[in-house]
Amino acid sequence: MPNPYPTALRDRAVRAYESSDETYEDVAERFAVGEATRQRWVRRQRDTGALDPLAKAGGWASPVDVALLHALVRERPDRTTDELTRAYNRRAGPVARVHRSSILRALQRTGYVFKKNDPAQRSTIVRASRPSAPRSERGSGR
Repeated sequence: MPNPYPTALRDRAVRAYESSDETYEDVAERFAVGEATRQRWVRRQRDTGALDPLAKAGGWASPVDVALLHALVRERPDRTTDELTRAYNRRAGPVARVHRSSILRALQRTGYVFKKNDPAQRSTIVRASRPSAPRSERGSGR
């Protein structure tokens, strides 16, 4: 959702409509806002006397139990997010299962950071692909 229009713009547009014989369409065009937006501002000014933008609302609440998650991190701080997710889902039970991305967002939201692996370590355990050409022997002089 984009940021709301500034209160100063709202105030100027409402005053322009109420102090002239212009229509909603004319004022909306002059201030480069939608006609319905302009009508809502005038109606709100008349009803409540305020033009401040309403607080943003909505969204989803995180299903992650942060206390349980922090307890699991304290038990073994070297777990990967996959391991942490499996441990969380085992401990929380089948009703409160969450995805790895939910665990990751909850950790980031509560201030945890992730240390990058040493260059010699692999970040995930996967099978290596076979090289397409045979390796040459060292020092063969070719």
